[in-house]
Amino acid sequence: MGFIKKRDLALALSGGSVRGLAHIGFLEVLEENNIKVDYIVGTSMGALVGGIYAVGKLKEFKKKILKLSKNKIMSLLLSDKIKKGNTDTKEIEKFIKKFIENKKIENLNIGFTAVATDLKTGKEAYLEEGSLLRSISASISIPGIFQPVKMRGMLLVDGGVIDPLPEEYAKRKARKVISVNALPTKINYKQGGGTFDILSEVAGIMINEIIGQRNGKEKDRLFVQIKTKNIDSFDFKSVSKVIAFGRRAAKKSLRKIKRFAGS
Repeated sequence: MGFIKKRDLALALSGGSVRGLAHIGFLEVLEENNIKVDYIVGTSMGALVGGIYAVGKLKEFKKKILKLSKNKIMSLLLSDKIKKGNTDTKEIEKFIKKFIENKKIENLNIGFTAVATDLKTGKEAYLEEGSLLRSISASISIPGIFQPVKMRGMLLVDGGVIDPLPEEYAKRKARKVISVNALPTKINYKQGGGTFDILSEVAGIMINEIIGQRNGKEKDRLFVQIKTKNIDSFDFKSVSKVIAFGRRAAKKSLRKIKRFAGS
């Protein structure tokens, strides 16, 4: 295999369920300030938002998701089959396909990798060729909510199980990496929370440990924390607020981002 030249600037986008939609606002600010992103590595909701951005349909996606009611979004994520423990990704794939159609990852203008977890090996699966739709589907398949996605002999679930903020892999793809974390730095469990909120916060404890261990200062990486601590994992009524949080984080760090990106 020949030498593959690294791109200039990559984004590593975290998961975070609803909180991960903050990446929409973050990406909007980068675009408004002509900050060119060459590569995106996303986990879970970071893969969904990053993939749609790579296709060039982020504006349309934002418009649509802001129009959807909380109940409609929940029905996309959690069909009636969940009562039988048999929820698949068909409904949400149908929704996502409106924006990304049948795009292949290798044909995108921006380099892209979706991170999933292979249950057969217990390791990360880096999906960077073939169907963008199926790759995103695998990356967002939350264990206990969705059935695993079968791809190329792998059994795939949410990438956040192992790699909630995939900056290490992003470093393989570009000289400089901006790591964007939409997960809260403190757990936000509320008394009386639903089953999915409890599951998410338990996962959040593990995720914060992983991210905390990696959050050092490096000259080739810029870390940006989006403040989403008061947003529950499945609080779909707060989508507008979450997107605004992403914009706020990008604007607050804009001077640093421009200097780091060489803009």
